[in-house]
Amino acid sequence: MVWRAFDLELGREVSLKRSLGADTGQIRREARIGAGLLHPNVVTVFDTVPDRDSYWLVTEYLAARTLEEIVEAEGPLPETRARRIGAQLAAALGAMHGRGIVHRDVKPGNVLVTEDDVAKLTDLGIARWTEVTRTGGAQLTGTLGYVAPEVAAGAEAEAASDVFSLGATLYAAVEGRSPWGSGEDGPFVQMRRAAEGRSIPVERAKALAPVLAALMDRHPAERPTAAEAERLLGGEDVPVPRRRRGWRRRHAVLAGGALVVVVALAAWFVLSGPPASSPAGGPGTLGADPAEADPCAAISANALAPYGQPFVDPEVKNFGSCVVSTKLADGTGQVQTSVDLTTALRYPTRPPTPGRMGDIERPDARDGTCVRSISLADTNRIDVATRSIEHAENAPLCAISESVLSGVLPMLTNGPLPRRARPFPPESLAHVDACGLLDAAETTAVLGRKARAESEFGGWGCVWEAEPRVITVRFSREWPIEPDTEVIGDRIRIGDRNAVVGTVPDDRPTCAVQIVHRFYTPALPVLRGTEPNREEVAVVTVEGTAPADATQLCGPARSLAGSVVPRLP
Repeated sequence: MVWRAFDLELGREVSLKRSLGADTGQIRREARIGAGLLHPNVVTVFDTVPDRDSYWLVTEYLAARTLEEIVEAEGPLPETRARRIGAQLAAALGAMHGRGIVHRDVKPGNVLVTEDDVAKLTDLGIARWTEVTRTGGAQLTGTLGYVAPEVAAGAEAEAASDVFSLGATLYAAVEGRSPWGSGEDGPFVQMRRAAEGRSIPVERAKALAPVLAALMDRHPAERPTAAEAERLLGGEDVPVPRRRRGWRRRHAVLAGGALVVVVALAAWFVLSGPPASSPAGGPGTLGADPAEADPCAAISANALAPYGQPFVDPEVKNFGSCVVSTKLADGTGQVQTSVDLTTALRYPTRPPTPGRMGDIERPDARDGTCVRSISLADTNRIDVATRSIEHAENAPLCAISESVLSGVLPMLTNGPLPRRARPFPPESLAHVDACGLLDAAETTAVLGRKARAESEFGGWGCVWEAEPRVITVRFSREWPIEPDTEVIGDRIRIGDRNAVVGTVPDDRPTCAVQIVHRFYTPALPVLRGTEPNREEVAVVTVEGTAPADATQLCGPARSLAGSVVPRLP
């Protein structure tokens, strides 16, 4: 809700804005983004005022109507007026994109226009700095009637998506409706049209039609930049730029001057990628045998140097994982970054393209963890996750994850990820196929019907799924779990192995049995102050997809663990 108010101290009219619901951080986010944008075509943010558990946003007051209100009251705009307004909005977007910010909700309702046609963008509540928070296709952002095709199809919103929404906004100003229709036939029709890029042909636009077509090109790489759009809208004779299809622009700002060369190389590789015919084991892959790839080779000390003192531990988590702990340079605490090699997602937002790397995926940070991922030319993936530990809540988690992932991309330009320097010992679980530890009769007895075994990366994990239950067997490397008080559960013996069985805190009822396969001392030094030894563990879990008491799943989990133990080497 927005009020018109008067600032008693500074003697000026202002607007006051407060969320009607619970404060989710949107007001403060809008304040932080707006405070860094001093542009004549962006509504100026003055201050935030805390009020118990909520915040008020103080912005300039503008005696203006929204573009949406103008079109509703007066009908479609003449092309010359639409051009004048559009050029100002393009200038505003150019300033935002130059700072690495994507608005993500450009629409007529977020454009204020004064009586003398001064246009200003407003409502930065869902805008994002591109280098720290990307949707990664996890959610639809923006307003459906003006959303770009790639966003409607599940991709992340980028600068090119803002340019499309600018074109859609001007389309609506001239045509009197959204390019995806009025919405009278339902949002799903609009969504389908948007995802397919099938806009309704213009009827009123004449000289502006080629410009609208350029701004609203279905392919993001074909659209002009915001700066080019400003020139297109500002003059009748400016040629419409055309680009070779397949080249994508990207705005990314990473902390640390030492990363400039790495980021430039990484950006080149992500944009160009290996050739579509890249063979298995070629550039942009994990090699001819992905299980031999060394995840620790993906961690560059130079990439982490700007943040503090890193220590790499290759003996934690799955065999396809490597963990690095970084003591922050400012002494505020420690962060932990894991690099995980994985197979393609079971349910991807965008299926990977064999022979070509994907874009870096940047989902929003959650629960104190920030993840950056990329799909490789062999359809395997590299996931980088950074989380705060030891009083490092304000650490730049996303920038660290981005730095680590960007650091490995130049390495992939010349070939696959390097192989491990040390082979796994013969007795290791690394040589075991997790799917071979349970047979169809055993999984069917727990699931109630036969389910296909789905192997995970390296064969070091396996999933059997049949509603309402899921069985998993995964391998891990842990500090000795028997004396560890943080490992919750009952200490038991299964056959000749030690094990821990207990319920797992999760959204769904889950019980896990951790079976100790072998105890060993790592060949390389471990982080000072931590446990010097490790255990390889086979974890058997039974998860219920329907509400139930998790302890009821421990019986089936123990039964399956009893079948696994005799098959371990």
